[in-house]
Amino acid sequence: MSHHVPGPDDYEFPSRGRAGMWIRYIVAAVVVIVLTAGATATAGLLEVQNFVDDLRAGGTIRGTERAITRADAGDPRTILLIGSDHRFGDDGRNARSDTMMLVRIDPDAEATTVLSIPRDLRVSFRDRDGGFHPDTKINETYTLGGEALTAEVISETFGIDINHIANVNFRGFREAIDAIGCVYVDVDRRYYHSNIGVPIGQQYAEIDIMPGYQMMCGERALDYVRYRHEDNDLVRGARQQDFLRQIRSQYDARDFIDDPHKLTKVIGRRMQTDKGLQSKEALIDLGTLIAFSASKPIQQVAIRPLYTRGVNGASYVEMAPGEVERVRQEFLNPAAAPKAPKPKRRGGRRGGGRRKQQAPSGNDGLFDMGETGKQYALQLGFIRIPVYYPRWIPNPNGYMTPNGGAEGGYPLRYRMKSGDGPMKAAYRFVVNVGGDAYPGNYMGVQGLAWTDPPILKNPSSDSRTINGKKLDLYYDGTRLRLVAWRTPRAVYWISNTLEKRLTNDQMLRIAGSLTRLGGR
Repeated sequence: MSHHVPGPDDYEFPSRGRAGMWIRYIVAAVVVIVLTAGATATAGLLEVQNFVDDLRAGGTIRGTERAITRADAGDPRTILLIGSDHRFGDDGRNARSDTMMLVRIDPDAEATTVLSIPRDLRVSFRDRDGGFHPDTKINETYTLGGEALTAEVISETFGIDINHIANVNFRGFREAIDAIGCVYVDVDRRYYHSNIGVPIGQQYAEIDIMPGYQMMCGERALDYVRYRHEDNDLVRGARQQDFLRQIRSQYDARDFIDDPHKLTKVIGRRMQTDKGLQSKEALIDLGTLIAFSASKPIQQVAIRPLYTRGVNGASYVEMAPGEVERVRQEFLNPAAAPKAPKPKRRGGRRGGGRRKQQAPSGNDGLFDMGETGKQYALQLGFIRIPVYYPRWIPNPNGYMTPNGGAEGGYPLRYRMKSGDGPMKAAYRFVVNVGGDAYPGNYMGVQGLAWTDPPILKNPSSDSRTINGKKLDLYYDGTRLRLVAWRTPRAVYWISNTLEKRLTNDQMLRIAGSLTRLGGR
């Protein structure tokens, strides 16, 4: 079968249907709430009232008295975001809670934290009528008792007070994410599925997105974040959180100053919120918190799961003893990113200069695959920037199979739009890190002729110089998610897997081992 493989500079795609459409609203809801509340920090009371009216248009979530803890003015806020979904080919009325995400906004904390709740998390609870439901998947709470019961069970399970709830439905409303605009995204691997020749019962949303740093707009961005066929809930949650991080780093309330209702008047009709978010006082208070948290990074809190099966054969996600408390503490008290190391004196004298730092000692689970990396680099053919490949990688069989770089396979050679500037040369290597043990985890090696892409804004004060390369570090909490190296002509970076499966030492050794194709 012959078909066109879209490259990262192909931005317009036809609609893929309504399957999985919830994620466009959950993403829009995060941005709407954050940007709307942020705008209230400088808006007049009349303007704030207009924001409130926009949020009221979608309706009010009822029965939340037992589920929500009212916070005093100035206190941190935890918001529960719920997205409903229906599977490909299902009746649109067959809705379910498919995404449950907690967002914690606290100006005094080291980061804004985000926790995705696996929909298959095994819980036991009582409904509003006193009925007991043992060994139940947590997403079923929505069917049994709506947003209020879902919030109650999440709060009781993790010991976290929830202050607000927002629920976005699955009805077609593409304008919400389109109003946000395009986002630059670091795509970890190729995402592809076609329904051509596939039986109806095995069909799901079609997608064809190549790996690499690229701009995504509208439907294409949503295809990426909603994808779930070959991922588990944890990988998918990590991908969604990374997407939200990129949105937050590229947009703030100032981007919508000319039309502050550009988002709220669009999504407000499709989003229900609790009564507490529908008052001027609450919105102003939340806006103040967000304004003072604007400089804080987004930190992902990941659940370390145990996969089990029930007596009925259903698969569940469970948490090991102590896991609930660890997750709770990381969510409420995120750790700060490491600080830059203090300069060391040399020979007991002052002013000895900066000492060259070496890569971490030991292989740390890495394999010397320099010759293989060189052969993969040769697959790229001619490219307008120097090509660097890593000597060390975490899986000796991890390089994704070459399929002709010029045709959009692995490794990938492409060109991408740089803001309002010209197209820029780029390439991407993809390494399967997890294999069967940790499916859905891929490391990326990116080269790009655009020397100041948004993803490389605001590196940590901590940095390293290894093998003559000054490496900029980007953390998610205490874990490295990106290590970058800048040259006058191009930038290069190593992307950790979505679940941050590579250790900090591994990330540093891999980045420090980048080797130029053809020598110096």
